Amino acid sequence: MSGGGLSLDELKDLQKQLSKLSSGGNAEAVLAILQQLKAGLHPTEDIIRQSKIGVAVGKLRSHADKSVADQAKALVKDWKSIVDKQRKTKDAASTTKSPSAAPSPSAAGASNRTPASVDGSAKASPVPPAKIDFDTLGDKVRNACLKLLYQSLEIDREAQGLDPSSLFQVAVSIERAILENQGKGSVTQEYRSKVRSLSLNLKDKNNPQLRARVANGEIAPDRLVTMTNEQDLASDKRRQEIEELQMQNLFKAKGAAAQEAETDAFQCGRCKQRKTRYYQMQTRSADEPMTTFVTCVHCNHKWKFC
Repeated sequence: MSGGGLSLDELKDLQKQLSKLSSGGNAEAVLAILQQLKAGLHPTEDIIRQSKIGVAVGKLRSHADKSVADQAKALVKDWKSIVDKQRKTKDAASTTKSPSAAPSPSAAGASNRTPASVDGSAKASPVPPAKIDFDTLGDKVRNACLKLLYQSLEIDREAQGLDPSSLFQVAVSIERAILENQGKGSVTQEYRSKVRSLSLNLKDKNNPQLRARVANGEIAPDRLVTMTNEQDLASDKRRQEIEELQMQNLFKAKGAAAQEAETDAFQCGRCKQRKTRYYQMQTRSADEPMTTFVTCVHCNHKWKFC
């Protein structure tokens, strides 16, 4: 059981529910789960990591509904603050344990290093464990690119309960995929450009969903390095803006010969009225059905279907 009364299984179930609801429009259901988490979970680093609840809540910070986004941001901020305090308390206790025993040289060295790591990483990016080696690739440029990718992935790592060594392995896999796909086995200009482009997209504060999906293995490295910036890597908000712009351009690009006709066969999804105008255009290959463009006469809402 967690400190707040929710068991690990219950948290995993809530995590699954949030993952399913994150792309839908049921804001009330999402808010209800967030309230349940706020009231029933006393977070610890272990429970957040094991249940992956931090990942699910983190994705909601860019939710289309402002109340959901604000509640998710507040939860992540509170959990991060609590986990940071727990870590500081644990580290402080370990340095003062067994005061009567004389420390060995190795123990003394370890205790001297502990406060420095706590003070230096409490508010900044966490210092990677010793087993994370950014010089492992045997090439200065590749090592620098590997470090850049890791630093892009580790944003919000603590709040989402992600393990540094796991993130490092993800970064290694991404770098290797870029080398094979864009670099064709060598450090080329295409390789460098792809590393910079992916790094910028992964650490975009407006696109936490992409970072979380990559960190958790939902998007495999081989697929990630072939995704395009405009659509695949864009945040949900940006993708919606692109689709709306494309829709507007399609309506503006109708030919002079395309004549609109009025009909009551379609119902507007916005105002529910049936007085509409429509026209058809071949937007795909010749053997595909024509696309129908509809405009509501009452509210000017536009939509299309094939």
